[in-house]
Amino acid sequence: MDAPLVIVGTGFAGYALLRALRQRDRHREIHLIGAGEASAYAKDQFPAGLAHRRDADELVIATAEQMAYRFEATITPHRRVLAIDPASRVLRTDNPAQPEQIWSQLVLATGVESLRPANVRGSGAASVLTVGSLAEYAYLRSELAGRGRVAVVGGGVPGCELAESLKRGGCEVTLLESDPHLLGGSVPTLCAERIADALAAAGVRIRTEDGVQRIDQGMDELHVTMLGGKPLAVDVVVAALGTRPRVQLARAAGLDVAAGIVVDAALRTSAEAIHAVGGCAEFEGRVFEFGEDIDSCAQVLADVLAGHGARMRWKARVRRLNLECCAVAICKPPPVAGEWHESATARGVRALFHDRTGALRGFALVGDPAGESGSLLSRVAR
Repeated sequence: MDAPLVIVGTGFAGYALLRALRQRDRHREIHLIGAGEASAYAKDQFPAGLAHRRDADELVIATAEQMAYRFEATITPHRRVLAIDPASRVLRTDNPAQPEQIWSQLVLATGVESLRPANVRGSGAASVLTVGSLAEYAYLRSELAGRGRVAVVGGGVPGCELAESLKRGGCEVTLLESDPHLLGGSVPTLCAERIADALAAAGVRIRTEDGVQRIDQGMDELHVTMLGGKPLAVDVVVAALGTRPRVQLARAAGLDVAAGIVVDAALRTSAEAIHAVGGCAEFEGRVFEFGEDIDSCAQVLADVLAGHGARMRWKARVRRLNLECCAVAICKPPPVAGEWHESATARGVRALFHDRTGALRGFALVGDPAGESGSLLSRVAR
């Protein structure tokens, strides 16, 4: 009997690949291994969930059992893969009943892990929460029960979305960012200032150029001391500093790893018969951040695993922020030399990034100009 195709990870990428594989082959034996409950859900629903005080169960699209039935796969939740042996094509897991799993082809879909603030001291430093999974979402909701003062650490896209959604959900929110402006590096100054004004008008308190020095546990609250020495009393501290690819398993197996697990255009890693997909993977020096890119990645890999010659290519994408206070659309420029050109009116800000040849390579739109994102995207040089 042939060994199965094994997917390590039951997050967005793992399930996107399962769906894509079943579109091409209804009979191949596929096993998925997940460290958590392995429910299918969409992380981009977290902001709306917090704003409307939805429980984690309400965000579940399908349970592991439902996914296994629907896509005719074996899905094992609550199991961790401890090691990969590429030579013998064996996984070692923490399942005492079946500590080893053989595979014919292996796909790593291990996703990302949330970044936490560094060098924070104090008795409450370990109490900083993150919201990178459904389990973490559920824990945050439980911590907010009957309490409403929240400090959000990180003023990037995740932090701005989280701060506004918590405010809409009835919390008193302070957004902390160590840079002079929100969304540092993602958008130019006028855009950042307009977004900050909109968040402030929505009731979010914003502190820029200040970070967290220490967090101390009080009787029934957390005492946050800022780098500038100012105190802040809150009930919950949530870090929204972004993510990094989860690569420990691949690195321990000897695979090539940079920021993510290095793959080629066929999503192959440096080891034979091992592929990587989704947020854990790195292709052409870039990691997969957007759902559309991960979907494309899954479709390409499904074709590759089915014996076809598909190859991954980057496409320009528009990210629309989950903000009610103002419309924001960002097409992140590639890492090329160039400059931003901004124009602002009372109705919004339009910022275009041109490279040294004058070609449009990205944009950031705030307010009414966000409606131009579709037409501008068609003009972005590939």
